[in-house]
Amino acid sequence: MTRSRPFVLALLTALTLVAFAAAPAAHAAGDGTVRVGEAPELAAGTRPLGAAPAAEQLHIYVALEPRDPAGLESFAAAVSDPDSPLFGQYLSVAEFAQRFGATEAQVAAVRAALAGRGLEVGEAGANNLSLPVTATVAEAETAFGVSIDQVRTAAGEVAYVNDRPPALAATAAPFVQGVLGLDDLAHATRAGGGGDGSAPVPTQAPVATTAAATFPPSGPQPCKEALDTKQSEGGYTANEIAAAYGFDQLYAAGNYGAGQTVALLEMEPLLQEDIDKYQHCYGTDVEVAKVNVNGGPGPETSNDGEAALDVEQLIGLAPEARIVVYQAPNSGADEVAIFAEWVQRNVAKVMSSSWGICEKETGPENREAVHTLLQEAAVQGQSFFVAAGDYGSTDCYVEPKKGDKESEEKKAKKHFLNVDFPGSDPWATDVGGTRLEDPTAPTAIDYLWNDSEDGSWGAGGSGVSEYFPMASYQQGAPPSLGVLGPLSSGATCGSPTFCRQVPDVSALAADNGETGYVIHAEERWETNGGTSAAAPLWAAVATLVNASPACGGHTIGFANPALYAIAGDPATYAASFRDVTTARPGGKPTTNIFESTQPFPAGPGYDMASGLGTPRVPALAASLCALANPPAPPAPPAAVEKNSSPPAPAPLAAPSVPTVGRAALTGVTKSKPKLVFTVTARPGAKLQTIVVQLPPALETDDPTNTFRFHFRKPRASAKLKLTYPAIRTTPKLLEHVKSGVTKRLGFVVATRETGGKGARLPLVLPIG
Repeated sequence: MTRSRPFVLALLTALTLVAFAAAPAAHAAGDGTVRVGEAPELAAGTRPLGAAPAAEQLHIYVALEPRDPAGLESFAAAVSDPDSPLFGQYLSVAEFAQRFGATEAQVAAVRAALAGRGLEVGEAGANNLSLPVTATVAEAETAFGVSIDQVRTAAGEVAYVNDRPPALAATAAPFVQGVLGLDDLAHATRAGGGGDGSAPVPTQAPVATTAAATFPPSGPQPCKEALDTKQSEGGYTANEIAAAYGFDQLYAAGNYGAGQTVALLEMEPLLQEDIDKYQHCYGTDVEVAKVNVNGGPGPETSNDGEAALDVEQLIGLAPEARIVVYQAPNSGADEVAIFAEWVQRNVAKVMSSSWGICEKETGPENREAVHTLLQEAAVQGQSFFVAAGDYGSTDCYVEPKKGDKESEEKKAKKHFLNVDFPGSDPWATDVGGTRLEDPTAPTAIDYLWNDSEDGSWGAGGSGVSEYFPMASYQQGAPPSLGVLGPLSSGATCGSPTFCRQVPDVSALAADNGETGYVIHAEERWETNGGTSAAAPLWAAVATLVNASPACGGHTIGFANPALYAIAGDPATYAASFRDVTTARPGGKPTTNIFESTQPFPAGPGYDMASGLGTPRVPALAASLCALANPPAPPAPPAAVEKNSSPPAPAPLAAPSVPTVGRAALTGVTKSKPKLVFTVTARPGAKLQTIVVQLPPALETDDPTNTFRFHFRKPRASAKLKLTYPAIRTTPKLLEHVKSGVTKRLGFVVATRETGGKGARLPLVLPIG
């Protein structure tokens, strides 16, 4: 489903991007309406099945145009660019809506047009970029002037599709970016591999959790079942992965990700039993909250290899962070709705996704909507990591089922070069795959990953986008890094210069009986892998960096400009990244799963096999925090006259960070908790925002257990009070308090002050 698209140049600060044109394609219908966008294109081999059931319910996402698309692109670039004076000056959701969301008049015009056609229109998103619509197939056909039919795709799946672009009132069409949900042709696929189902299901005792887990300096340690799986099936346990990339050095300093919330985008159900058994094995007690979007992905089943892999990666590598799983049905519109939910809540500052779709098969409205929401994420200081795909540089190819000759013949035509979306969007950090050898050895090496046999699964996604121009974090990289080359031409994406290249970074993905990740999924212990595992690994890196005291409460936000800036200096590059320069001995030299002579090979510096390389976490964390929270320049030394007396001792310096005082936690044992404390800004600054992160032992209506206070008029200090029923005592906490297991609770208070300063302050209180 592709079409030629116009592009306009957006002149930015130091991060120049070529932006989508603000207005969607529009065609006058002659009855006072305008058709917006284009109808989906049907691939060869698609067969009609007749009209879709008239009573079937559709979740329709009406994406609204931002009021200033060029300004949004420019500001998102500036706050993400370490060389910009606006770097790190992130906005809240309310501030974003006021500055870049559709105006109230525009929202009202679109709402009136939809309601006037008899549609049920929900509340506008908090960012003023969407309106949700619930309608039956029959209602949608009448309202949008389309016919919605069922088809059977060449792959044998049944889908529904609209026959023409939706029609909107001419008074509303200019404010609409796209109407999503009138078809479900585009299904995302997971990027990871899977177990073979051959290992027996181990038996375990019921999960017993504690109020607060403690870990050795090397991080959570595996149980016998995980070690037995490693011995029988190969693969690496979480502590081995932590050692290979240097997570354990942050653990040794006490950083396990406490106070951070990390999100996952999922399009299949998560089996809670798998997560419970993994946590029991490693002795962790990570809260995993689930947020259903558009009804969620359906009931739990044993087919949760993707979701379990994602969650367990984060549990094993960031064992004190909180996890929020945003889950929805598998369609392009529902994926956009997840992105919207994530940015509108703005609680999780890091998100990982292991789902993607061949870029050529994405619809233009979906691409534009995701593009805008990822810019909002950058403006709000949120990081997004996504798997690059596991079919190498031919991402449109899907391995046929064994014996399916018709499918093999049709899919053989998809050997052309293509990349995966949304990783190809320049506002995503695209994560490729490597093969890691000897993870616990000092000489651990990452190789190019291509274990494919005759076009089978097993190579890291790579290549050049057909739709997105190259951002200046790539285009402006030093020549020594090797980003630009003969394959960087703008011919494919229509750019006057160059096109977006992926991946940006990489990590272990190979799962071939020797390497891979030991997890509990689909009711058994197994090894798994793919770039589906590499993306949450990088999300864990960002989570620990954000939790680092060196970052002082600042988040790294959209990571790419900082990552390329760090790699642009040879010294920091060598310290912060493991450069992937070659395939393993006897291995395939490129990521193409069909032809060894086709691009893309690994080499020194940046390449489209592994991006910048894999993380050396300690140095990379220090480099990222040095950019996000640079130290204040030292004061010039005072002049001292000859024969003068020594200067008097300087008075004690005032605290250089905000402080929390007068704190008390009462009423817990009576099931009516009350938390009171006062926050005072650092000298010379005033409080703008305070975020309070509660422990899982207390319960709130928000699945992330977070309260946010924003002061319209900054103040020097603020007294905060959280009381029942806004916060509630959990039965488990009462049990632990009565038995004497838990005597105090830990909170995290994060501040944002005038001057762009901020801090993350721990608060541990006895239970009263």
